[in-house]
Amino acid sequence: MLAGYLALLVAIAAGVLTAITLVFSATWAALVVIVVLLWLFLQYVLRPKAKAQAQQDAWINRKIHPDLWRMVDEVAEVAETRTPDEIRLGPDMRATLREQGGFRCLVVGLPLLGGLSTSELRAVTGHELAHFQTVSPLESRLPRVVLLPYRFITKSQNRTRNEQAEAVAISAAGEEAAKSALMKLPALVTVWHDFRLSAARVSYQYRTPDLVQRFNTFLTTPEGTEALAKAGVPEWTEHGGPAWELLTEPDKSLPYLQRQLFEELGPERTEKTV
Repeated sequence: MLAGYLALLVAIAAGVLTAITLVFSATWAALVVIVVLLWLFLQYVLRPKAKAQAQQDAWINRKIHPDLWRMVDEVAEVAETRTPDEIRLGPDMRATLREQGGFRCLVVGLPLLGGLSTSELRAVTGHELAHFQTVSPLESRLPRVVLLPYRFITKSQNRTRNEQAEAVAISAAGEEAAKSALMKLPALVTVWHDFRLSAARVSYQYRTPDLVQRFNTFLTTPEGTEALAKAGVPEWTEHGGPAWELLTEPDKSLPYLQRQLFEELGPERTEKTV
C-alpha cells in the first residue's frame, strides 16, 4: 500500500511539473531538471538511512551482562522477531530499536532501569520490538510531511499496530505489569526531565554520582508521588525491584555507565573538589 501511495505522489508531482513546463513554454532542459529532481527524491527515500548514532550511548557486552541480553532474547521470541545484534544504554527515558543494512541495535534508556521494574522493562521492550516489526523500513525513511496523508488514510491500520504491540507487551510481562509500564512511561519522561534539571542546578561539590539511583528513590517519596500525579499517574503499583537488577553487579556497573552518559554527575567520594 505504501509503494502505491508513493507511486501516486510521484505521478502527481510529475504531472504538475510537466503542466507548469508546458504552460510557461519551458524548454527540454526544464524537463530534464524535473526528472533529476524526482530522481533525487527517490534516491533520498530508497537509500539506507544513516544511523543517528548517539555519542553518549554505552555498549552492553553480552558476556558481561547476560541477564539483560537474556531478557531481550526472550522478549524478541515472544514478539516473533529476531533479537537485536547490539544493545546500548542511552541517556533518555525510552527504548528505541533502529536498523541499518539489516543490523539491529536496541537502545535502552538507562533511566528506564531506575524508573521501571524488571517486568515493566520487559513490557516496554516487547512493545518496541513488536511496533518496529509492523513498520515498513521504507516508511521509516520518509519525511514526516510526505507521510501525513498516508497516515491519515491508514489510521485504522496504525491502531491495529498499537494493539498488536500492546498484546506483545502483555505476553512478555503479564497484563498488570504491561499496563502499568505503558501508562507510567509518558509520565516518567516528564518527571525524569524535571529531575535532571533540578540535579544540574546543584553546585558540583554537592552533587553525587548516583543520578539514576536517586531518581529511583525519589519516585518512592511523597514529592515523587506528587510529581507523577501531576504528570498523569495518580496511582501506581510497584512490580518488583528496579530493572537495573538485570545488570551484572549493578553497584559497580551503574556508576560506570552513568559516567559515560551524564554530564551533571557529582564527584566520587575519593575525588577532590578544590
